[in-house]
Amino acid sequence: MSQINNNIDPDSRDYDLKSIEPDERFTQTTKEFWITLGTYLVFMVLMIANLYLVGGKDVSKYKYILGFPQWIFNGIIILIAMVVAVILVVTFVYRDMDVTPNGKLKERKHKEGK
Repeated sequence: MSQINNNIDPDSRDYDLKSIEPDERFTQTTKEFWITLGTYLVFMVLMIANLYLVGGKDVSKYKYILGFPQWIFNGIIILIAMVVAVILVVTFVYRDMDVTPNGKLKERKHKEGK
């Protein structure tokens, strides 16, 4: 009588994809990817809108703020806002994880209220 081997042969492609449990790390990195891409797209849209809507006019009609043309000043403010957004995304969205084959997501450390 032959024994049935329930182990998956790593060299075989004969298995059902539905039987594979999704790794929580892949789910997390997919979420991180989409949020990072969205953050970048917001930055890109704001910068392009700033350059086309505020800049590009006749130089004699420029408004100046703190000695900078308004479009450059707006660009600096958008850049500062995006640095803050990236810090918030890295702090609250990204998670540490073990990258070994059987690794897990690491738990978030919550600060204790004093």
